[in-house]
Amino acid sequence: MRILVAQMTRMGDMLQNSTLTRALRQRYPDAHITAMVRPLARAIAERNPDIDDIILYEEDAMFCDLRSRDSDRLLRAYRSAAALVDDLNARQFDIVYNCTLSIASAMLLKLVHAPRTVGAHLSDDWRFVLRGRWTNYFFTSVYQRAYSDINISDVFRNLMEDAPPVPGLTLAITDEDRREARDILARHGIGEQDFVVCMQLGASDASKRWPVTHFAELARRLAAEKSAKICLLGVESEAPLGEAFEAQAPGLAVHLFGQTAIPQLAAILESARVLVTNDTGTMHVAAAVRCPILLLSVGYVHFRETGPYGEGHLALERRKDYLAPMNKDAASADERGAIPPGPVMDLLELVLEPPRDHRTLPSLPDSPERAMLDVYQSRFAPDGFLEWYPVMRRPMTETDFLRIAYRNTWIAHLCPAVPRETLQDGIRRVAACFTPGSASALDEWHKHWSAVFLQLEQLAQQGGRKTEQLRTCLRHGRNIAAAREIVGELMRLDEDTRLFAELNGGCRPLISIARFQRDNLEGADPMALADMTQEIYRELSERAAWMRVHFDAIRDAMRAVDAET
Repeated sequence: MRILVAQMTRMGDMLQNSTLTRALRQRYPDAHITAMVRPLARAIAERNPDIDDIILYEEDAMFCDLRSRDSDRLLRAYRSAAALVDDLNARQFDIVYNCTLSIASAMLLKLVHAPRTVGAHLSDDWRFVLRGRWTNYFFTSVYQRAYSDINISDVFRNLMEDAPPVPGLTLAITDEDRREARDILARHGIGEQDFVVCMQLGASDASKRWPVTHFAELARRLAAEKSAKICLLGVESEAPLGEAFEAQAPGLAVHLFGQTAIPQLAAILESARVLVTNDTGTMHVAAAVRCPILLLSVGYVHFRETGPYGEGHLALERRKDYLAPMNKDAASADERGAIPPGPVMDLLELVLEPPRDHRTLPSLPDSPERAMLDVYQSRFAPDGFLEWYPVMRRPMTETDFLRIAYRNTWIAHLCPAVPRETLQDGIRRVAACFTPGSASALDEWHKHWSAVFLQLEQLAQQGGRKTEQLRTCLRHGRNIAAAREIVGELMRLDEDTRLFAELNGGCRPLISIARFQRDNLEGADPMALADMTQEIYRELSERAAWMRVHFDAIRDAMRAVDAET
């Protein structure tokens, strides 16, 4: 079997994508797996032992030439694209996983004659479509982030049906890499026995950066209390952040901006005691080499989706009411600075000496500084998916109630092989990490949302019955007028369902994915389209029923917490 995995975005995405290549290798040990990547992710692909071959995708150069008015550059671009397509087709891939999820990648891979494509694709009539349940989930969850708990590495892994669990990201480092890393550190006076703390000051957007002043204060405390050697990591363009750090903490840190290739960066992180970081590619490198991580989740970052993949990491965020895909305006400097250095220093002990079992997570004492902070620790749940367990215990909120139900509903529906008992065990584990809350509030949420999702289930069942009428009409060749009338009724039902979502925001993710699935229907045969539409309504009904099942499980688990207390 010949497999193409196309991940033509950033370095961090390529690392997160390694869960898919590892799952593919486990399922198909003799397969030939090719990765198509941009040049900046080449080093990541080269250090993935599950990848047999690499194709470079020169997107930036190609598209610059395509936009040029210079005929020579245009001709060069077309020739480059044609050569790339010829190369891809010559390899005779059996299946293509397009993890890039862009129109440009879909257009390119449309020209590849593989029997099957998963992910972004162009239909036969050249419409942009997304194939696969998990692809639809990912696109939907991005716009419903408050109820999205599944790490993107688990999403990538499950692009392969019935994917086995994967314990972490993949990035191989050699003894030579480690020797070079030791040499780099030695040149700066850091030995193998030193207590090394790495810091990543930068991020892809300023709204995702914890203040440099806070990093500097944390470094001063680490140096004073732990005799820590501080290493500042990042690309050369982030050096000004290092200069700002130096103004606050002169001579305290070693500046390694632009001085490490990926292999040396990975080896330095492997030897470090901890990485304190914003949400960035360096974080994923650290996760891949099992370096403990404390993620400062600020701005519009949603650590449950994009945080470090692996066990024992911490994510710290200010308690907030919004979660949006790109809510940069809400992520003000004041909000990013609301996580003070003091609690971060205290929490580093949990990263350095993580509890080995979710049941031993400590309850940190309250303080004014911690009152508006939430801390979570990563563990693999019984279902094999990454979960974030509360460390600073607090009462469960209505958002928590819905979020936990959604996480398990998605897994129940998208991974039907996961036993129901396993999901319920996972709910009990996460519920045990909350403090006993108000039983009356929990009962109120349960009663209200169970009724709402029952209404949604009934709407979906109504859509299924209408679609069955349409199928009967088409099957028996009845007149077009009757079919049009039923289609009109379905359109009105869809509008009613959309309005229902607006009035009951907690059920919006289920309705959104159903609408998304309809928009991605392929083909022109009326009967086939009716069959697929009926299946969408059936799935919507099933998901709504699963939500009510999980509401029951959460209520029962929290009652058990109250009883034990």
